[in-house]
Amino acid sequence: MLHCLCWKIASVTLLFHLLLFFIIFHIISGVKVIGHGTTAIYGENATFFCQLTETKDQLTRIIWKKRTRENPEEKFFFSIRVGGKTEHSNGLGDRVQFIGNFAEKNGSIQLLRMRLLDEGIYTCIFNLISSGPFETNINATVFVRPVDNLKGEAPVAGYLEAILASCFASNAWPAAEVMWRLGDLEKYVRAETNQTVNPNGTITVVSYLLGVPLKHLNKKNIQCVVKHNTLGMELVLNYPINIHYPPESVVIIPDSPTNTKEFICIVDCNPEPNNYTWTRVNKSTPYYEGNRLPVPNLSSDLNGLYICNASNQYGSSLGSLYVSVHNEPSTVCWGLLGFVICCAALASVVGAIFRFKPTVEDSELGIVVMIRKKMEWRAF
Repeated sequence: MLHCLCWKIASVTLLFHLLLFFIIFHIISGVKVIGHGTTAIYGENATFFCQLTETKDQLTRIIWKKRTRENPEEKFFFSIRVGGKTEHSNGLGDRVQFIGNFAEKNGSIQLLRMRLLDEGIYTCIFNLISSGPFETNINATVFVRPVDNLKGEAPVAGYLEAILASCFASNAWPAAEVMWRLGDLEKYVRAETNQTVNPNGTITVVSYLLGVPLKHLNKKNIQCVVKHNTLGMELVLNYPINIHYPPESVVIIPDSPTNTKEFICIVDCNPEPNNYTWTRVNKSTPYYEGNRLPVPNLSSDLNGLYICNASNQYGSSLGSLYVSVHNEPSTVCWGLLGFVICCAALASVVGAIFRFKPTVEDSELGIVVMIRKKMEWRAF
């Protein structure tokens, strides 16, 4: 009799547990926790969305925990109770804000001023009265914008390979992509790219543009292109190649073909000359300084050979002009390479300016320009 009673009690207990199991299973079978991964820019705010659905069970508490770069050990850092009351722990303090709705079982939070150390896995946990807990993991990724810079170099023209320019994409996460757009200069230059991991985990990428510093590369335009997840479009940095070289030719020209007030010393060099000195043959002291020689009045007093000596830190070069002014309206003559060619000319014909190599030998060739008071300048 006692054995039969015990068997009945056990059967009833089993049935009760089975019924309770099926009730709980039915209650929780449709429960879902919705969470989305989040991506943030360094220094900006990140939103962690977390929502409990498909249950009418009463919510008692929402808990957040994390495993991050800063601390790979899982730690609780935030909780929300009935009425939206919040509690902070483990150092994040007021950087964490509750932006959800406790009554609607929305546990979303916002983490302010994201750091690279905040990157990691965040877990949202819902505690209910009769079931649960229910949780989901949210991956947080932090991107760091690169600091972009293009550094120009100034190699001296020569025949040994040198760095022409350097393009930096510094302190980025993940690493930025750096490339060059060279146009028709690709056959003259090449690129080398290096990466450095910084102490804070960011990566600096630098790309060097190398080539033989030939004079014809000077002022050729190139572009450094930087690509990164944080940039809406590729960043393009423009740069004109800068090759230094000494003065290679000097030309003297008038400022006006009809009403000359000064002669101008034009020099092919880089950088620009830092010194100009005009001299006049048979004069023992410098005649004038600066790249422009004033011509107050065209008269025979100006006749003579003028030399412009231009120099920068790499060297110097000479250019010369022989001036001969005649008052006769009928004839204008000029000489070339030591020979004087006299020509009868109309009233509209004028003297000319000659360009020749900046050497002492050239000045001795006796290039001559014969000038009238009223004249036109023509190159020949």
